[in-house]
Amino acid sequence: MRTKALALRSTTVAALAIAVDQALKAYVRQSLALCPAPPVSGCDRLDLAGPLGFVRVENAGSAFGFLQGLWLWLLLAALGILLVPLYGRRLGLAGWKAPLAVGLQVGGALANLADRLLYGGVTDFIDLGHGPIFNPADVALAIGMALAVRALLRRRASAAAVKPTSPALAGDGSEER
Repeated sequence: MRTKALALRSTTVAALAIAVDQALKAYVRQSLALCPAPPVSGCDRLDLAGPLGFVRVENAGSAFGFLQGLWLWLLLAALGILLVPLYGRRLGLAGWKAPLAVGLQVGGALANLADRLLYGGVTDFIDLGHGPIFNPADVALAIGMALAVRALLRRRASAAAVKPTSPALAGDGSEER
């Protein structure tokens, strides 16, 4: 895929991921009181379906709330955002697969980075009833990474399948006669 087409499609996907994430976070910030700390059982909650619901927590650390308050996460997020497009061109995918992988990762990272800069931490609110509480930007990042890893592994496997394993298969004239 040409670089301009990849960039345009990735930007479209990223913008959509950011818009959905930020709109839902704004709704949650206005609708639910901040839950001070786990367990969230006594916190303000919006039940959606079954165990799925919204509970507002703030995360100033890394994924799953580890190492709270370190500004190192800002630097790492910015570095990650810069690296994604570099390998995005190497995914070797046609159509929307590469832009989807790249756009979801960049959109998710930018949405969470915006939270860190504007609010001092990321607003997490999707609660499955157990496990960590997360947000749409986290989902976008995870799906984008899974798509990219899958594509890179497939590309590596297909390159290994094409690579000759012996000099006789290499066709370099060194085969025995």
